[in-house]
This record gives sequence, structure tokens and C-alpha cells, in this order.
Amino acid sequence: MTALGPLTVVSNRLPVVMRQRGGSWKVEPGAGGLVAAMRPILERQGGCWVGWPGVVEEDGQGWAGGLQRAGERAGYALEPVTMSRDQYEGYYEGFSNSVIWPLFHGFADRCTFDAADFEQYRAVNQRFAEATMRCVGGEGLVWVHDYQLFEVGQRLRKLGHRGRLAHFLHISYPGMENYAKLPWRRELLRALLAYDLVGFQTARDVRNFVRCAEAFGVGGVLRHEGGEALLVAEDGRRVEVGAFPIGMDFQGFSERAASSEVEERVRALQDEIGAYRMFLGIDRLDYTKGLIHRLRAFELMLERHPHLCEQVMFFQLVVPSRENVSEYRSLKREFDRVVGRINGRFSTSGWQPIRYLYNRVNPVELAALYRLAVVALVTPLRDGMNLVAKEYCACQVDENGALVLSEFAGAAAQLGEGAVLVNPYDRETTADAMARAVQMDEARRRIRMRSMRRIIAESDVYQWAERFLDRAVEGPQPGEGFATPAQISVLGGGVGPIAPQP
Repeated sequence: MTALGPLTVVSNRLPVVMRQRGGSWKVEPGAGGLVAAMRPILERQGGCWVGWPGVVEEDGQGWAGGLQRAGERAGYALEPVTMSRDQYEGYYEGFSNSVIWPLFHGFADRCTFDAADFEQYRAVNQRFAEATMRCVGGEGLVWVHDYQLFEVGQRLRKLGHRGRLAHFLHISYPGMENYAKLPWRRELLRALLAYDLVGFQTARDVRNFVRCAEAFGVGGVLRHEGGEALLVAEDGRRVEVGAFPIGMDFQGFSERAASSEVEERVRALQDEIGAYRMFLGIDRLDYTKGLIHRLRAFELMLERHPHLCEQVMFFQLVVPSRENVSEYRSLKREFDRVVGRINGRFSTSGWQPIRYLYNRVNPVELAALYRLAVVALVTPLRDGMNLVAKEYCACQVDENGALVLSEFAGAAAQLGEGAVLVNPYDRETTADAMARAVQMDEARRRIRMRSMRRIIAESDVYQWAERFLDRAVEGPQPGEGFATPAQISVLGGGVGPIAPQP
């Protein structure tokens, strides 16, 4: 890895969460792939993590000391970003999750375009930028994460930051026709072009971003080849754009899956379920995950392939999400209704085709479910990457499972040759693919699974982070990353003034 000094990471949430229990504040560890990737780098390099601590101003004070001590134990600073409840609702529940999330996943009809929410989004991004400046000052590399914080880099530049700025988008980036519906489309494009490096999950995302920047006149294209591009912003700065598909902790998941504790739990689960070949779905409750489409495809599979009745069963784990939002409560009611209808249609005295759990499970239970499943169904309608697909393969230490994967998941770009790819909107072909996967001969399953496991092991979350940081550090140094007058002239009048040449 390129020599790297102290690093500043900026994300919506800190790697710890403050919770009030029994009248006092407790520090609880955060979870997820980002925490797993960034924590060892910050522990080694030192630096600062900027993010929301999980409390709003109305929750009161008294938590800052515990957060500071948690940072001292970790070996890097934890810089909290505070906000009021109204700001949180406008920035996070409003613009981030009622505009960017649905729009970027292809559901423009679910967007609520509210100018007040956009102003809250901008105000909170300003708070993140100010907190970042308290950490990093005017120098040093800053790595900003995800769609909640598009404007942080732009605001850091206005506050006088002179170091390198990088951004990674964990969700997919929409095509131009969909992105055009955003009332603030140029504002967000300009915000992303304020960074020196912008990372996406797939080459398709890179292509979509480049086309939008060019079409809406805020960036010119100097070079674009596959998952790599070089753009010039309106101020003449060169902006690198690249595909950096995120990984997961392959070794950690694989070792846990092979542990005696998990093997014991696998045997217990098999006794509970019976001698059925298990389909597995694991998803957060969200309309982008294609849960209802999946149920209906499974129903059609049973209808078209009746010999699979009383031979297979489908276990779906639904992780609760945004339970305070009426749209998500409606989705759960619909899911419950469809599950009940399918079970009512096909169940016998000794067999029920679908079992599902609406809850969270611990890592041992999760690994046991992954190991037990003969087929994993990862069929989102759109997803930036979808790490469930990779976690399933990592836990398949016997290399005996099959993966049915949506072609609209970012993971399909890496795992397409080993997985059974489907269009989740096509109920008939998805149903047939499910049947084909569960009946695939053992030799073919092993070849496919071994191939996918090798790919995932060679591009785990730690390699992803180091590859991104190598690119972020190696780019043009501050003051050197400007397009030449000749390059600007080739691009025409769509790009603004040329920055002074160094």
C-alpha cells in the first residue's frame, strides 16, 4: 500500500453508537462492512472518524465523555456531528432516504421532492464539513462515504481544505433518464466533482455518472475506458472516477462458518427444518430488495415443478428496517399476506413451503443459515453491490451451494459466471432458474461455488480499502490536478473557467 499518513474517514454514522440505558450513556460497537474495513486502517495509521453518534440534540448531553474515551481506546479520534431532530428528519429520513435512495435505485415514483428537505441536507453536510475541519485542518486525505454526504467535499474546499478529497458511493448510480428527474441534479453533480477521486461499485455506475456529468454541462470527459474515467470539473480540476467493487471479510466469515459452534448449530437447524433442501433469502425490509417478486417466483416454481413440493422449503430472514415509515409497514403487511397465501395454497399436513423470521440474528446463526442453504436467493430489483451474495459464498466451506443472483445487483459483475443470473422482474425465468439451481448436480455446483469463493477471497474488504486509498494518495497532488488549456478547448464551452496553471 502507498505510504499513507493520518486518515480522516467521514460517514453518516460513527463506528460506535451512543445509547441511553438506565439513566446513563453506553457506547456500543457499530457493525457492517465499512466499520470492518476502516477500523484496522485507522488503528494502524491514526487519524479521525467523523460521523453522527446516534443521538439528536433533544436527547440531552452527557454522552461526549464516553465517546472520547472510546476513541482513546481505539487509537484514533471520534468526532461527533450533532443535529436537531428536525435536521435529522429532513437530512436523513427526508432527502437522503426519500429522494436519493429511491431515485438512485430506479424508483422515481417513490420520491418526495421537497425543497425544505434539500436545504436540511445541505445544512447537515455543512456540519459534517465543519466537524471534519476540526479533525484534519487544511491538509490531509479525507475519505467521504455514501449518498448522505455528497456535498461534504465541496464544502471542505470552501472552508479552505487543501488536501486530497475522495468519495465512495456504496449504492448504485442511476442512468441519465432517471437522474434527470432530480430537481437539484446539477448541484449534486457539482458536489461530486469537487472530489479528487470518486469511486463507484461497478463500471455501469461509472458510465452513468460520466454521462450525467457531460449531459448536464458540469464536467467534461478527458478519458473513459470501462470502469475508469478522467473528467475535468468547471474550475479546471481533473477528477478521477473509477469502479472499486466493495468486498467483505472473507476469511472471517469462512472461519466462523467452519467452526464447531456453527457446525453444531447447522445440525440443530437441519433437525428443526427437516430433510428438505433449503432456499435462503436474507434481506433488510426494503422495496428495492424484490421480496414480493421473489415470493411470487417461488410460488410459480412450485406450480411448474410440482415434484419439488415436499422436497424443498424456503427460509426468508427479513431484517427490520425503518419501522416508523408507513411505506415500510405496508410492505411488511403485503409480505405477510403473500407468505400466508402461498403456504395456504401448497402446505400439507407435514410440510410448509415457506418459513420466515422478521428479526435480527447473531453471527453464529447467520453463518449456520448460510451453510445449510442449498440455494441462496439474492434477487434485488437494484443494488449497489449486495454483500449477502458474497457472505453466502464465503460461508459455503463445503462448496456445495448454488447462488441465484439478480443481474441488477452490483455483485453480478464479479460473480456472474458462477451464479445463476436472473431478471427478477421476469417471474417465469426466475422460477425456472430456482428449479434449475436446486436440482443442479453436485459437480457443477462445486465448480461454480469454488470459482466464486476464489474471486471473493481475492478481493475482500481490506483489499478494496487499500486499493481505493492507493488511488486516492497517488493522484495529482494539490495544485497539480488541473486540465491544460488545450484539454479545455477540446471539451468546448460546456466547462467553466480554467484554474490557474501551477
